[in-house]
Amino acid sequence: MKKRTKTLPAIITGVAILIGGIWMINESRYPNVPAFNDHFTRKFLKKDKKVDDGFYEFKSKTGQYTMWFPEEYRLIHENDEDYVVSRKMYERWVAAYTKEHKKEHQINSISLKFSEGRDP
Repeated sequence: MKKRTKTLPAIITGVAILIGGIWMINESRYPNVPAFNDHFTRKFLKKDKKVDDGFYEFKSKTGQYTMWFPEEYRLIHENDEDYVVSRKMYERWVAAYTKEHKKEHQINSISLKFSEGRDP
């Protein structure tokens, strides 16, 4: 029984170190910019597709469009109304970033509404 009580903590510690190492390696593969620091926004961006200085390729979850997305912006996703997608016909989201301007916080945003008409 004593041998078992020493082995179990060692196994748990080893697994925790292994999982932590894998997580750190995975996180280090992303660019160190605000868009990739946000886990929700990162789902839409291609880390190896920097299209221009300060922009990454954004791929819609509807699959209907791609666009240049500024690296300092993040998609707002605090509730179910912030990001809405309905199959391949409709998508709506808002992205924002805050910067210091003349000792005040300036909020900049992008709002997108994509809707595809249906044939009668």
